Amino acid sequence: MGTVKITSWNVAHLERLTRAHPTAKERRRRDAVVREIRELAPDILCLLEGPAGEAGIDLVANDLLDGEWVAVKAADGNYATRGDQWIWFLVRQDLAARASLLPVGTWDAFAGVSWTCHLWGEFTEGTHRHYRHPQVLILDWNGLRVEFIGLHLKSKFINQGERLWRDERERFIREALTARIKMATEAANVRAYIDAKFRQVGNPALFVLGDFNDGPGKEYFEEQYLFFDLIANIQGNVFATSRFLNHGLFDIPDELCWTVRFRDFVQPDRRPEILLDHILFTQGLVNGSLPWQVKPHAGKVEHEVHELANAGLPKDSQTSDHRPVSLLVTTGPNP
Repeated sequence: MGTVKITSWNVAHLERLTRAHPTAKERRRRDAVVREIRELAPDILCLLEGPAGEAGIDLVANDLLDGEWVAVKAADGNYATRGDQWIWFLVRQDLAARASLLPVGTWDAFAGVSWTCHLWGEFTEGTHRHYRHPQVLILDWNGLRVEFIGLHLKSKFINQGERLWRDERERFIREALTARIKMATEAANVRAYIDAKFRQVGNPALFVLGDFNDGPGKEYFEEQYLFFDLIANIQGNVFATSRFLNHGLFDIPDELCWTVRFRDFVQPDRRPEILLDHILFTQGLVNGSLPWQVKPHAGKVEHEVHELANAGLPKDSQTSDHRPVSLLVTTGPNP
């Protein structure tokens, strides 16, 4: 028996730490990021807000981390990602030969490149697509295909949102609802890929991890306007039990179940600590039917590692506003 540690971390504009001539503040932050990753010691690391392009992630893996982890790249060089916040997988050197990245064209063939999107109550038909295309790490574990869907859903950030909420509330609500609906359709597209896997393999070993951006004002919009929960779009139908995804943090104490702290101007009385970062996985990984197993209390938010890495640093030099989440998987021989 052995273990594999899976970690997801939004490192908040990691691109800025790969510049040729970093400022003193950036050097302090870069050194702290390296310390935090080494202390986390993941076997598989999903990085959110990673650098744009292969040259940037090579600098992270080879220069900052001294080649201890290997960046898993697309064989065709296509990541279908816009902007400068990319999704990357780093794996320990001993896993590199087993690891590959699913071509984005394969994802699109199973789940669609773009899709119809109706705003709430509107008959006008629009389309939407991923701004940051999901990246899928494939690990060949002695013949068992394990897939990790790295996900960073659309941001719900609204320009001048706090001012609009105060002075032009209807405009803010319309813009926020538009963003949330688009984000929900991205989650539905992820679920379409998961359902495709269940049509191909009766019992897939599948993880979904990353930043789902399900935070500011979520209860307000869900209770007043949308009446659905984003995470449920990905987890699936609880009555279709074999296809329902488990959550890696479901059995940790409530006071530890958060990854970001911020003041929510939409709901100022709500608890400032929210859970934006998640790890989900298929039933076969808990019911004993696969050689990979997630035991009780295997998931956690890495509060201790994060706070030790940032102790004594000024706010502008701290590693990230997100805390990493990890899951320890017990591995064994194929049955």
